[in-house]
Amino acid sequence: MRLTSRPADRATAAGEPPVRERGVPGTPLRAALVLGLLLGFYVLALLLLFVLAVLDLFLARGPGLTVVAVEGYLGSLAIAWCVVRVVLLTRGPGDGQDEVPGVSLTPSEQPELWRHVRNLAERVGTRPPTEIRVVPGANAMVREDARWLGLLAGERRLFLGATLLIGLPQDELDAVLGHELGHYAHDDTRLGGLLWALHGRLRHTVHTLRRRAARDEAEERARTAARAARRRAAGKPPALKREPKPGPDHYLALVFCAYARLCLRLTEAVSRRQEYAADQVAARVAGRDTTAAALRRIPALEAADDLYLREYALMGRDVGLLPPEGQFHGGLAQLLADPARQAELDAWTRGPLQEVVSEESSPYDSHPLTADRIAALEALPTLPELHALPAHHALPELPDAGRTTTHPRRAALALLREPDRVLTGLERAVLSRETLSWRRVPWAELPAWTRRESWAGEAQPLLEAMAQLTGARSVHVSRASAVPHLHQLLDLIDHGLLYDIAGRLPRSEQAGRSSGRAAREFARTAFRSALRRLALLTALDTGLCRWELCWSGPAVRAVAPEGFAEALEEALDHAIAEPPGTSPLRALLAGGGRPPTATSTSTASSAFYSAVSSGGPYPKDPV
Repeated sequence: MRLTSRPADRATAAGEPPVRERGVPGTPLRAALVLGLLLGFYVLALLLLFVLAVLDLFLARGPGLTVVAVEGYLGSLAIAWCVVRVVLLTRGPGDGQDEVPGVSLTPSEQPELWRHVRNLAERVGTRPPTEIRVVPGANAMVREDARWLGLLAGERRLFLGATLLIGLPQDELDAVLGHELGHYAHDDTRLGGLLWALHGRLRHTVHTLRRRAARDEAEERARTAARAARRRAAGKPPALKREPKPGPDHYLALVFCAYARLCLRLTEAVSRRQEYAADQVAARVAGRDTTAAALRRIPALEAADDLYLREYALMGRDVGLLPPEGQFHGGLAQLLADPARQAELDAWTRGPLQEVVSEESSPYDSHPLTADRIAALEALPTLPELHALPAHHALPELPDAGRTTTHPRRAALALLREPDRVLTGLERAVLSRETLSWRRVPWAELPAWTRRESWAGEAQPLLEAMAQLTGARSVHVSRASAVPHLHQLLDLIDHGLLYDIAGRLPRSEQAGRSSGRAAREFARTAFRSALRRLALLTALDTGLCRWELCWSGPAVRAVAPEGFAEALEEALDHAIAEPPGTSPLRALLAGGGRPPTATSTSTASSAFYSAVSSGGPYPKDPV
């Protein structure tokens, strides 16, 4: 649960006075800390200028204008100019908070979601957001446009990841919302703009200084190499190799990088404590066990969303194809609805957290490790344990910590009215204009069209070479059937024109330098590769082979006759042999030849998929 705000004070819905979470400083102290660190950034720059001025005064008291004094003056001037230019005068793009692309949901469009969020805010004891925006990913965060360094409250905005709405049950989404509203209740978002400004200034300054230092070093190396080349051209021995001396930017980067580490250690330590405090608010709203379950489920949803976007939604990116409207993000629901994927998700949720295996807690992390957050939640007392404690035991901090949810397991997406329309709007908000112009293809046809477009592009040079030889008009087979073009090509091969066509194919630099038998072998190999793509296109167009969408395993499942992959390689070998024989390839693609029956077993599909992906036993195209 990537939750990007911080808690500190709250008033409970029952009317108790605000209670400070243990270990979390109040808003004034946090404001003073962030403001002090931001001012310290500029004080550090001014201090460097003061130190340079003092050093120049010491040099001025020396014995006249010596070489050492001149070098000192020039060095201090260079450092001072870097400080003024990079630190004091530039404003980086990261100084302000970035706008998050998404779809803003109004109360009139989504009354149930707004009513639900407002009810949760009332239970937490805080003011609800003024905007709810659906954004991509398995993330939720809150912002507040506070004024006067966070002293005055401003408009609040809640960002909800579409993956959370699709993959979480409503009670676990309540835990996410409770966590975020807890940040509002503790006034953590009041300092968001100030903290963002601090981090933006540090990031921009350090990156700029490092980039300038690397550029100066590269220029010094280039000058050294040019001098060495001139000495070699003049017949002089090469000069001694010297490593380039770091410039002022290098040393300034070290200073400000150390200050940035100090700032991150101080601010992120507070942020981690605030995450624990916000988790306690979520436990009061949705229940301790439900909040822990949400923390476990969200990393699994992040992995599922990454898999879905990479293997499914962007399956046709190389050929300009997209799934139907609203399915670029919404298709994740179909992946999660598959029984096998559900089992994987449940196993991940119940098993040990994957991220803890490779990650360790860092003092620069804004969030604690998920395992630590879950352990803190599980340490909260349950209601029976609370009632069993002595009456004099003060429990203002955990009035409802062990409550478990009694809501039915309703999908969070049910809170949205017309979710398909919302997800369609999300696509238009986050995808580029070029991507939105790609052709939309139904899910069932997307694997076949993706493979067909790819094969058609690879076979097109062969068709153009054939058209040049015959004087016909070149046709692109991405929209037309490949069957007549393959038979025409096989007829030309039977007439002994294989090398005439192969000679018109694009050639690599190595193939262009070859001659004689080597050139013929290059041409033959390139011709075979292109012929193979055209043969596979024909098998796809005739229905001999199919590419199907699979939600439970690899995204694409190839269905082909048993032994098709092996028979295809043998038929291609016969087609380019001397003398050529096209009959096996004709018979194979007509449904005859060796393969007697069609099968969709995993063995046959795996063999076919491996063959068409790797190019078969022949080497990769060298031409």
